[in-house]
Amino acid sequence: MVVADEPLDLKRGFKAGFFASLFNDKERGLELVNAVMDADYPPGTEVTIETLSDVFFMGIQNDLALLVGNTVLFLGEHQSSINMNIPVRFISYYGRILESMVPRRLTYKPGTLKIARPVFVVLYNGIDPFPARQVLKLSSSFKEPDTQLEEESFVELRATAINIHSPENAELVSKSPYLSGYVEVVRRSREYQAQGLDVQSAVSLAIQDCIREGIIADYLRRHAPEVSGMLTEEFKLEDYLWARETGWKELGEQRGIEIGKEIGKEIGMEIGEAVGKEIGRANRTRDMARQLRDLNIDMNAIIATSGLSEEEILRL
Repeated sequence: MVVADEPLDLKRGFKAGFFASLFNDKERGLELVNAVMDADYPPGTEVTIETLSDVFFMGIQNDLALLVGNTVLFLGEHQSSINMNIPVRFISYYGRILESMVPRRLTYKPGTLKIARPVFVVLYNGIDPFPARQVLKLSSSFKEPDTQLEEESFVELRATAINIHSPENAELVSKSPYLSGYVEVVRRSREYQAQGLDVQSAVSLAIQDCIREGIIADYLRRHAPEVSGMLTEEFKLEDYLWARETGWKELGEQRGIEIGKEIGKEIGMEIGEAVGKEIGRANRTRDMARQLRDLNIDMNAIIATSGLSEEEILRL
């Protein structure tokens, strides 16, 4: 739990961003659950923080996992870029959390074991167009539809993605002052960046504005340096990934195609172009990892984003 009067724990690296650090707290987390689920759990409801820590799970971290009233397990993620693979990540997180919550010996006992009902929620906080609400299904990632067995025989996971910037969700956001404050700090930071300020200055001004206007002011006064550092790192990575996808992708693939065409003189143009595209993608991945390393982005985040090992990244 993040204790109100103690420094925030930043040891979890990039994943311990502003959202995760803000809501991995029993009272603030319960406030978020009530808003997102349209629930009315009263103050004092038992809340246990089950968020994964990479210390125990080899680099696997999620943003938020809260056991509420011992009956609901709320798993929440925030995303600033649209990623349709979140159900695959959620089922991995859920399996790990369930392992830590339920001793394996209990699964071998007769009778039906009762566990908390899982709820999977994504809070989308990006600038690209996205529906106000959308259900993302694990089955969308299956390589083949289930044609041999009944529908009840396969695993399904449904995650509700909520665009917290959509006017349709304004009432939902307003139900949680801390969620509303989180949205406002991020919105103002982006607005200042759009006006030409560098990332760090934009974040700093946004935080100062919110403190002055009483927007989650107590929290920001206590944790302004940590919040500024977390948001600055998140925005830098967000901008970097955007640039990579829009610009470096074409450059890397074109360079790979050119190499492939040379190879194609000997093994055939079609195979050569395919090899070239693979080389381009590999070059692009290495370029990305090198740049992230030079920006001092957390190594775990670089590994997760690039798929390269720490040793490979350090050799770049």
